[in-house]
Amino acid sequence: MMEPQTDNGTFEATRTILAPMPVLGIPEVLVDEARGLWSVRAAGAEQPSIYRCSDIRSCEVFEVEGDQQPEPEGFRALGDILANPMAVSRANAARRRDRVFGVGVLVEMAEPVAPVRIGLWARQLKRGSRAYRNVVDSARELKRTFDTMITGELHG
Repeated sequence: MMEPQTDNGTFEATRTILAPMPVLGIPEVLVDEARGLWSVRAAGAEQPSIYRCSDIRSCEVFEVEGDQQPEPEGFRALGDILANPMAVSRANAARRRDRVFGVGVLVEMAEPVAPVRIGLWARQLKRGSRAYRNVVDSARELKRTFDTMITGELHG
């Protein structure tokens, strides 16, 4: 797997696609329209990863589903609750299938660059809630921006 590609290490942001929110772990996504580049800098990272807009192949919204595990019974269930109550709560929510545990956008890049995963939310959300709809709408808006980069329609 190769590192993200750059043109002479030069990047001058001309547009902000996603403003960083370090408290929530939301990365910063910027575009250099003149050079046809975009960058993503994860929360807490020193340097951004820089990519060519022309290398974007597709983009999709993703949701993190919970792992389906059988429900423990008897003393085992009690022991699990006492040992790790958050894990039990998360497993119960996953069994109900009414929650997601993260939302983001996955940007598929040309080979040999690995797909870029941009997480917008990494906490439990109830499907259908206002917060869920807001996060999914934000992810769809980000996807639309990447779609314009794919078609070459991104303008400042």
